[in-house]
Amino acid sequence: MKRYNFDQIVDRKGTDSYKWDVQDNELPMWVADMDFAVLPEVVTTIKERLEVPAFGYCGVPKEYYEAYCSWWKRKHHVDLTIEDMTFSSGVVASIDSIFKHIVPKGSGVIIQSPVYHVFEHCIKNNGLKTINNQLLYDGRDYHINFDNLEQLMKDENNKLFLLCNPHNPVGRIWSEEELKKIVSLCEKYDVLLLSDEIHCDIAEPGYEYNSILKYSDKAIALFAPSKVFNLASLHCSCVVSKDHDLLKRIEEGLGQDDLGEPNYFGPYGSIAAFNHGDEWVKEMNEYVFYNKRYINDFLQRELPKLHLVDNKATYLLWLDISAYTNDSEEFAKRLREETGLFVSNGKQFGKGGETFLRINVATSLDNVKDACNRLKKFVKSL
Repeated sequence: MKRYNFDQIVDRKGTDSYKWDVQDNELPMWVADMDFAVLPEVVTTIKERLEVPAFGYCGVPKEYYEAYCSWWKRKHHVDLTIEDMTFSSGVVASIDSIFKHIVPKGSGVIIQSPVYHVFEHCIKNNGLKTINNQLLYDGRDYHINFDNLEQLMKDENNKLFLLCNPHNPVGRIWSEEELKKIVSLCEKYDVLLLSDEIHCDIAEPGYEYNSILKYSDKAIALFAPSKVFNLASLHCSCVVSKDHDLLKRIEEGLGQDDLGEPNYFGPYGSIAAFNHGDEWVKEMNEYVFYNKRYINDFLQRELPKLHLVDNKATYLLWLDISAYTNDSEEFAKRLREETGLFVSNGKQFGKGGETFLRINVATSLDNVKDACNRLKKFVKSL
């Protein structure tokens, strides 16, 4: 018997929810957060913090780092120590700070489009250059262009490789072989390796991501409970590396950017999530991937010209709409205007995303069914 009811979602209209600030007839399935109620132990812990009615400055408790160590050991077979970690208020904030303090101005940062669009914003905002090693799409799955990647790393001006692991938006879990090859190239050409692993715990049952930290003592990984437990507004994450000299420099930069202090509730909510969330995450993944299968079956039956990329991670679908358009931005705009279904256009994720939509299925099955019917209505009208 299931312990948690994911059919029952939270009504967030009128709560200043970024996702749900929409018209009454609209169904938002765009930004990457969940509609599920958070783990009850997180709510209980925050209520307990409220019992002390003074919300002044606070530090990061030792238990916060211990919770990360325990989770990554039992879930992902990664051995960490408290000394391998430093606190940051968020993964994007960490990327920004690392770019600002660690990477020389004017240097190239290698990314692999289509990829989370904020990466490029961080690059530009810090006076760096975007160097794109576009992923190879074979009509079903994505692969890394290692020949081109090596050529880019040979250029001494390219100082950092920003890996998305698992990859947002295509949902790819990079294999051990692929990650070892990335590490080997970075070490060969002295390129700093930074891995955004924020989606790591959202995976199809039977599949598991591989942390870059399994294969490199020099790489930097970015961890957070925000995606898997839907805790983005608590603003808590960790920067993790076995290279303690590098980690110290990063920690100093985070301090200069005022990103090294937590809010009053964040660390304790995170501790509760990691210490009590095993079954919740298991059932959430089962539910999300049932939603994915439902949509895939619906498309094959009702809209066979549309094609879902075969992804094993994240609660995000990557939908190939190339049979109907080469402009996903216009397609998504009209889809929202005509049916109220609000999804992300793939164009914003860079080169290679022009004929895709990203759809968030971390919601109720009823909403998923509604979305399918709205999408069908729109496509049939084309």
